[in-house]
Amino acid sequence: MESGRDRGTIMRLISVIAAAALFVAAAAPALAADATFIAKLRGDNATTNTGSAATGEAKLVVHGDKQTVDLTLTVKGLALSDLSEHLSHMAVGPVHLHLYQANGDSSLLLPFPMGAAYAKTSDGFALTMTNYPYADGAKILASDITFDGFVKHLQSGAVVLNIHTQKFADGEISGKVEAIH
Repeated sequence: MESGRDRGTIMRLISVIAAAALFVAAAAPALAADATFIAKLRGDNATTNTGSAATGEAKLVVHGDKQTVDLTLTVKGLALSDLSEHLSHMAVGPVHLHLYQANGDSSLLLPFPMGAAYAKTSDGFALTMTNYPYADGAKILASDITFDGFVKHLQSGAVVLNIHTQKFADGEISGKVEAIH
């Protein structure tokens, strides 16, 4: 037969275990597995609104276990030579993710530096990056946003993929990054 004292000890133990479980859940990374996001880029999206006929489709896969990003981007109507020459020579590159704030301000969230990952196609260009360490991109930007913060921003709907060109320095086409559920 259980005494009241034993039952009180058991209840305290259960409370401690429950509190510990809540603490672990709250401290867990924002993403433990892979998450997939897409963006459809056009010139008439709100952040660019250039009227450009160019289009693009992007797929981002974020790997929580490795804290890396895969990007597959295909663009029609823009050649590699159309990309911003100035940004192409900088570490941020002409293609990057922007984080938009409610007040309209934006900041860079993840750069995709120009290099071998960019390839000419018959009707535009493609950009394919695999296992790109988030920490490398954050270092380029001197960003203090953690990987978990990066994932939360992607999940928030406030991130836009933007392509900067010679013709449109602020971005010719862009697309909102959206989670695939």
